[in-house]
Amino acid sequence: MVFAALFAAFTAAVAWFKIPLPFTPVPITLQTLAVLLSGAMLGSVYGALSMIIYLAVGTLGLPVFAGGSSGIGALLGPTGGYLFSYPLASFVIGKMLEKKKLSNFLKYFSFAVIIVFVVIVLFDALFKVGIMKLWDKASNSYISMISLISQQQRIILIAISVVVLVSLLLLIFYLKKSKTFSIDTILAMFAGTLVIYILGSIQGKFVTGLPWNAIFVGWVLPFIIGDTLKLLLAAYMAKNIDIRAYMK
Repeated sequence: MVFAALFAAFTAAVAWFKIPLPFTPVPITLQTLAVLLSGAMLGSVYGALSMIIYLAVGTLGLPVFAGGSSGIGALLGPTGGYLFSYPLASFVIGKMLEKKKLSNFLKYFSFAVIIVFVVIVLFDALFKVGIMKLWDKASNSYISMISLISQQQRIILIAISVVVLVSLLLLIFYLKKSKTFSIDTILAMFAGTLVIYILGSIQGKFVTGLPWNAIFVGWVLPFIIGDTLKLLLAAYMAKNIDIRAYMK
């Protein structure tokens, strides 16, 4: 219980870090780092409990959400789905690490979904299919994101997508042989990250009324690289800090 409360406080502390993005109401924050750590280090029950405490404190009015926000309005707003996802994401991570006999398919599923996200971006950038859409004020309608960027920006987007895709594929093969990271922890955290994306996107969809492809562009796509870096940091910390020795 003490560690659950401490992780709730840790989440509140890192929530002050916030970088707004001009094309989406979803900011870059460090909260997900705490979420991933809570599930991996406290287990499914106490990890989820720590996030429930965090949400309860913020709902009561203390400024512990991203950028110092608080209240029921933050939970019911367009980005509130991310907050609601924290207890579930922490629970999923903890449960996957507790159930060592989960099938390889289930372990790798979330990682494969993240790979698919990157492939969609690459496919759309290469062939201009129009999967990713953004709101265009000039025409007062949704148009393909690729048509809104220059040829040079499109080439940069393709290059970034290729680099991210290759890096993720090489990463998973490297981590299988690494003693610095636990492959089970990495895969469990990818599952938790996917839970955060799904619940965040669902609430964003119903609050804003945006089409799913616009939600994908604004609620998921910009955060894949940063979330992967936070995930690796969290996995390294979980591997090298034996918190369970203090919990006995």
